[in-house]
Amino acid sequence: PPHFMNLADHSVVRDAHYETTAVLDCYLRDSSTAPFVSKMLIQLFGISNPSPRFVRTAAMAFRTGTFRFDADGVNVVFGDGRYSDLGAVFAAILVDRESRSVTLDADPSHGSMREPLLKLMGF
Repeated sequence: PPHFMNLADHSVVRDAHYETTAVLDCYLRDSSTAPFVSKMLIQLFGISNPSPRFVRTAAMAFRTGTFRFDADGVNVVFGDGRYSDLGAVFAAILVDRESRSVTLDADPSHGSMREPLLKLMGF
């Protein structure tokens, strides 16, 4: 049966807030969250079938909160080291060789397929 809280009792509201925070933290720290979020973000940026290496790189940036990139001999660090830092994840996605490769752009199976109606409207 459903259980309704008495909102006039502030200790119950406080306890509900702590329980909700604990559950969300548990979901965020689950081992499958980093790869799932990373793959969804990669697909949102237009690569519908990312390689496992690409997902692993973005998931590692999600877990560690940092992403290191060597730009012509200069080591650039993205993120501040906090778990689930999205700045590091976005940097890992945008700077990765799979998202910047000209060779992969020429491959018709790489990237994302548009829905038929969107393709027709964009024509």
